[in-house]
Amino acid sequence: MDKKRRTVRIIWAALGGAAVLIVAAVCVYMLWEKPPEVAAEPGTLGETLKDAPVQTKKPGAKNQEPMDKGTAFDTQRQDGVYTVLLVGNDDGTGNTDTIMVAKLDVVRHTLNVVSIPRDTLINVDTPVRKINSVYWGARNNGYDGSEALRRHIKKLIGFDVDCYAVLDLDAFVQAVDELGGIWFDVPERLYYDGGPVIDLEPGYQLLDGEQAMGLCRFRYGYVNGDLDRINVQHDFLKAAADQFLRLGNIPNASKVINILAGSMDTNMTAANMAYFARQLLMCGSEDINFYTAPNTPAMVQDLSYTFIDLYDWLNIINECINPYSTPVTEGMLDLVYLHNGNVCCTAVLNGVGYFDLGRGRSDAGEEEEAGTWEEEYTEEAQEEPESEPESEPEQPEWPELSLPPLPSATPSNDDWFTET
Repeated sequence: MDKKRRTVRIIWAALGGAAVLIVAAVCVYMLWEKPPEVAAEPGTLGETLKDAPVQTKKPGAKNQEPMDKGTAFDTQRQDGVYTVLLVGNDDGTGNTDTIMVAKLDVVRHTLNVVSIPRDTLINVDTPVRKINSVYWGARNNGYDGSEALRRHIKKLIGFDVDCYAVLDLDAFVQAVDELGGIWFDVPERLYYDGGPVIDLEPGYQLLDGEQAMGLCRFRYGYVNGDLDRINVQHDFLKAAADQFLRLGNIPNASKVINILAGSMDTNMTAANMAYFARQLLMCGSEDINFYTAPNTPAMVQDLSYTFIDLYDWLNIINECINPYSTPVTEGMLDLVYLHNGNVCCTAVLNGVGYFDLGRGRSDAGEEEEAGTWEEEYTEEAQEEPESEPESEPEQPEWPELSLPPLPSATPSNDDWFTET
């Protein structure tokens, strides 16, 4: 009997010791993981909070004057929300062809992700005005690419993001392989041999890192090119999230975090990533949503662009990614958009002559842009046409803009490569 009691005590002691070790490990992990710091309080576009005029309400006053364009942005944040800029590097041209802004709510356990098309036209006075050329355009000229991109994203969304991460393709491949692959239903036959070969058969299958990268990069066979690719990327990320939520964990999470932390241009630490990973596992599949910035494609100077649809875009910003209590308004953006066939801007439109397609470009305009090219661009920063297979289907024909004459005496205030 004594022997049995001793055995029971030993078993309970062992179980108790194991429990203590587990609790200690969890406590250490919880102490190690750390939420990131939120972005500095924003003012209106181009201002810091301390420099922006602030409205005050006198004691006893019944009404307060409405906020005007020069008033500092209300910095009261929603509880427990973080915003992240996620960028995917293209190894062919150096362009950042995947650009997403996400808002993670760790109180309500929701995640919203909004994609900004690679061809989105930004308000700069340069020969190529696509958002996807900002990162490497700045780096090739000796500036901080991530800061340049964050600055232009802020102009499009009205606030600065808390975190950013520029993902290298090799890191993406390694991370997917460490996860054990992703099960995904490939929508159609995907084949491209104008660079790294992409060769995927349609159907539900386990994709390794190389195959997943090919799926997320492929756009040449789609009717709407990059816009269709964005939809496939959203479906892939949704499938990955569903897979891990069903498992209740992220396989080899620490290895994946180490791969990403060591390969990305980011302001997040490994502890920040671990925090986000745990919070993501607390979301339900129905609480993870993907969107694309509403846009209108058009040809400008023989290049394909997308113009963001201003008021639909404001609705997406405020309903999906704005972390502040006050809605973002058009006065907080620096965004080029179309209205009744006219090119408009929420700020001063730079390089107006670039859009005067109805009459053609003047000699003076050509000389001005040529000078801008020499001063602010290198050849690497230009968007190079990618080699394409002979069998590639024709790209969709976007309507060319036929615009009335626009003012020619508009000041140019390009800050593409200006450190602020």
